[in-house]
Amino acid sequence: MVNGTSTPSAPTAFLGQPRPVVAPLLERAADLAIAQVLDADGVPNGNLAEPDLSQAQLRTMYETMALVRVIDEKGWQLQRSGRLEFWIPSRGQEAAHVASALAMDAADWIFLADREPGAMLLRGASLQSLFAQFFGRADEPLKGRRLPLLLGDRALNIIPCMTQVGAYLPHAAGAAWAAKLKGDKTRFIVYFGDGATSRGEFHSAMNFAGIHRPPIVFLCQNNGWAVSTPTDRQTAADSFAEKGDAYKVRNLRVDGNDPLAVFAATKEALACTDEQGATLIEAVTYRLGFHTSSDNPDLYRQPEEVAAWERWDPLPRMRKYLQACGYWDERAEAQMQQCCEDEVREAVTAAEAMAPSEPAAMFDDVFAEPTWQLREQRERLLAELETELETELETGA
Repeated sequence: MVNGTSTPSAPTAFLGQPRPVVAPLLERAADLAIAQVLDADGVPNGNLAEPDLSQAQLRTMYETMALVRVIDEKGWQLQRSGRLEFWIPSRGQEAAHVASALAMDAADWIFLADREPGAMLLRGASLQSLFAQFFGRADEPLKGRRLPLLLGDRALNIIPCMTQVGAYLPHAAGAAWAAKLKGDKTRFIVYFGDGATSRGEFHSAMNFAGIHRPPIVFLCQNNGWAVSTPTDRQTAADSFAEKGDAYKVRNLRVDGNDPLAVFAATKEALACTDEQGATLIEAVTYRLGFHTSSDNPDLYRQPEEVAAWERWDPLPRMRKYLQACGYWDERAEAQMQQCCEDEVREAVTAAEAMAPSEPAAMFDDVFAEPTWQLREQRERLLAELETELETELETGA
């Protein structure tokens, strides 16, 4: 009791039954056949040679990851302040998607999951366009008709994710096969999480890929948790990569928090598509933040586990590597951070000022010619909205 006011008790550390702390798999990368270039301190002491990347490419890789981190922090603030309805954090998983997307050619196709905004940036999407998608604005590629973070843009050869986990994997495999049948030399990459490997669509896609050998990279971002389900409750296999063996799909494990290793593994997989077809890459990473803005990870994992993975955060590792190469210093870091924050703030301001998507827009672009059912549903919705507006005006609500 302080001045007559009761002080709140310390919050309960765990309300559920959190899993005992499991050490990061990256600590045993060599024993687990996890391809790695950089150690935890950004020193190239791994079992994989450094990829041949220019200074400009290395800086682009790091700067894009850093920008994704700033976007993530801003998106979280916007959601918590009520300006965004929903948010899917990507903190800790920046390297897996940024480095692999950087390995793709501009003409290649990308099927996104829900934590890959860096792929959009690398393809030339503006920050304003991204935040217009987050806010569901009318003037964005899909006209505001999806959840935030389910990004995509047909003009950039980027297909957005579906809300159903893993449902798009057969679509990606089929699209790659169609390109092969047409003699098109474009390649494909599809992102998904470890939880998707428990879905039937994953196995359908793997079986299809084993038979038809489409030019595609299946990149599984194994962040240790399928929402609240840990890996040992997800599979009895020693790895997610080895699931490709059953379907005769080439597979490997890579340190998903090592951008150099991810880039090298993706490049190698793409080079194999002509002769070997698909490759399944398991990028071993970790979700340092929440699953989504509706999640509370304290209920199922312990802070000591998160702290252990912080040592493998991809941004400090890459920054230390660049500094050792003479490509980066404290001044460059400060300038980049300030630039990222300024650009994100300006993009948010511009996107919020844009017109929101109209509810009736959900009926547009479904078919070339709307069916009578869609026309009827649209008219009914518009009538209901008009009635609601009249009621609000009458009641002063």
